[in-house]
Amino acid sequence: MTQLNAATFSAFALTTIVLYVLGFFTFIPPWAVFITWACFFHMNGGANRNLAFITTIRHMALGATAAWISAIVLLNNPFDSEWGQRLWGPVCIGIIIAILTRMGTIALFSVTPAIIYGYASIFAFATTTGLFAAEHLLSVSFNNALLAIMFSTVVGASAGYINAALVAALVGQEATKASKMESVVSE
Repeated sequence: MTQLNAATFSAFALTTIVLYVLGFFTFIPPWAVFITWACFFHMNGGANRNLAFITTIRHMALGATAAWISAIVLLNNPFDSEWGQRLWGPVCIGIIIAILTRMGTIALFSVTPAIIYGYASIFAFATTTGLFAAEHLLSVSFNNALLAIMFSTVVGASAGYINAALVAALVGQEATKASKMESVVSE
């Protein structure tokens, strides 16, 4: 099977299965799973599954944790003035994003976009009606954006890993058949 056909079949089959299974676990945000799944391939998961799995989780976890801390800080705005209220969020988030961007110079966190995927995922989840509140952000439940996104990150990286392994198996199987045919023909 060609690489493209294997990737197409794998994407169809695994997306269908993952969405079906996630239907039973409504506390897991499917979009976060797919963001991580895409991030896995952004991290070269098609060529090096093991490294991409760890790297994806590491980068997404850093971004998610930074965003979770940002959310807690945003909820504790010390300013009473209108300007203070309006500038607190943008300045806090701007500082954190600048720090995360700077961390791109550290080899362990060298893919800044992957960190930002994790960061953005927290705010996408937390700003869902009623979940951007200290009671949810500090709870030990899947209403806590950090727990929900971290769990989704592991599920998404795992789906990416299985996707890459299935593509490799489908392409490899065809390559093995072709090489066996060539050896039979040459004998």
